[in-house]
Amino acid sequence: MALVTALKKTNGDTNTNKLISTMEGMSFDTPKGKMTFRKEDHQAMQSMYHFKIKVDPAFAWGVPELVHEIKASEMNVPIRNKR
Repeated sequence: MALVTALKKTNGDTNTNKLISTMEGMSFDTPKGKMTFRKEDHQAMQSMYHFKIKVDPAFAWGVPELVHEIKASEMNVPIRNKR
């Protein structure tokens, strides 16, 4: 999905440096929601989900129950490279 989005933005240009600069900071849709490549270190950032398993007699298995959506903006993922 990331590559398709980048190629659309570069009009199909596959030059490595052009794709890198296009993808830095780029956001695109995934099945789990929007993902963004952080420009500073190319870290893929997207929401994560805290859930617990609920026992429901209507099902023979545990049912995931959302506790909290952890947005990418809430995460303190350090930038460790020296670019």
